[in-house]
Amino acid sequence: MTIDDFEFLNGIEKMQALSVFAVFLAKRKDGCYSISLFQIDNFYVEIYFHSTQLVYMSARAFTCTSELMPYLDEIDISEIYDYTRK
Repeated sequence: MTIDDFEFLNGIEKMQALSVFAVFLAKRKDGCYSISLFQIDNFYVEIYFHSTQLVYMSARAFTCTSELMPYLDEIDISEIYDYTRK
């Protein structure tokens, strides 16, 4: 699936595509939103949920890795780090 294919989908189809093609990477909070980060092939998708109403708000797809900065503190690489030290 390409980013253009994903962007063409409606909201329900995007959620279905995530369940089939995506790998969950991280989660973060931003104000009243809970944001989940996924990877599909060579692009990333953020899914915004309203924290108190638990409602899907939007999906944002991107390819630029600099957009991953808000997640870097949340990603645990200790298994990789510990494995390489053995």
